[in-house]
Amino acid sequence: MPKLLQIGELAKQTGLSIRTLRYYDEIGLLVPSHRTEAEYRLYSEADIARLQQILSLRQLGFALKEIRECLENSDFSLPNVINLHLARLQEQIAVSQSLFTKLSTLAQNLQNSESIAVDDIMQIIENLTMTQQYLTQEQHDLLEARLNQGQAEWLHFVEQAKSHITQGRDLNDPEVRQMAWQWRSDIRSFVGDDLQLYEALIQLYQQEGAEAASWGTLDAPTLEYILKAVALLSVREEMVGFSWDRLTPETREVLNRGQEAMRELNLNFFGTEGLILGLLTVETTPAAQALKNQGVDLVIAQNLIDDWLANCKVSATDIPAEIPFTPRTYRVLELTAEQANQQGHKKITPQHLLLGILLEGETTGGGLAMRVLRECKVDCQKLKQQLKSV
Repeated sequence: MPKLLQIGELAKQTGLSIRTLRYYDEIGLLVPSHRTEAEYRLYSEADIARLQQILSLRQLGFALKEIRECLENSDFSLPNVINLHLARLQEQIAVSQSLFTKLSTLAQNLQNSESIAVDDIMQIIENLTMTQQYLTQEQHDLLEARLNQGQAEWLHFVEQAKSHITQGRDLNDPEVRQMAWQWRSDIRSFVGDDLQLYEALIQLYQQEGAEAASWGTLDAPTLEYILKAVALLSVREEMVGFSWDRLTPETREVLNRGQEAMRELNLNFFGTEGLILGLLTVETTPAAQALKNQGVDLVIAQNLIDDWLANCKVSATDIPAEIPFTPRTYRVLELTAEQANQQGHKKITPQHLLLGILLEGETTGGGLAMRVLRECKVDCQKLKQQLKSV
């Protein structure tokens, strides 16, 4: 029988403390295979091999919960976790760079004038003290780094919101709804879908105001306008029935591929052309097959759109992480949900999405997606009937 190690022997061989090994046992991460009658822990060769895996993953920066899921769930995606930690490292690097810049500026001021602008330093200290009442230092640095990384597009978004206010745009205006949509997407990305971090940020906003919660980039009237637009958008979506939770995995993939297609074309907006390219890229869906049967080819569509939008291209640095939908695209999504409702379907499929494009085209003439279909001589009525029969 292979030799079993007592907890003290295992601790000595691995350099871990007995307390750590006991904790691993308590949380179910490393449960010894054997125990003596006196309930002393005994570790087998398999236990030791599992411990080696745990230590390797810890060196990569994995949390204990992630390690347990990784070792116990055969479907757990190790590449996804590694990518997550790479993203965290990038954020940590950004935080360090931000701190380096601040310290360099202060050092330069001291070198040049032998004094530092006391008011500026007091403002920095005041902001740090205020936010740290609601956020941990790590949370503060993380959000500040993310804000710095997306500063250009964030400032553009704020200016756009202020422009809507100045123009007196109705909260139900398609462009205002699109702005509200983008806000919800951006705020989730900003907090990394961390509910605890989001709640801390909301508490900071409620107690200290919009400027404190936005690091001085957003005033109260503008934020109030945005939040009203978001509230009305949510009610509208509830009534129309379009929400991300209703999308099938294939539909989500279509929208993701559409984002990638817009990025590859160096475009900073997501029009109906993004929808048609996404539909054509996810080739296994009935919608893609229906388009193919009518002679719509991905390469042809890409070349047409690339030619039509040649004057709209921007540099890669001007393309946001989440490319916003155009008002026309947003209307297509609403029609998509209506089609799913009329057909009694709980989930929104790529077929519904293609139907939305066709219906929007019937009422307004359509965007570039409809232009692609017309260029390819598609019989839109026949295509619509085919989609409704799926």
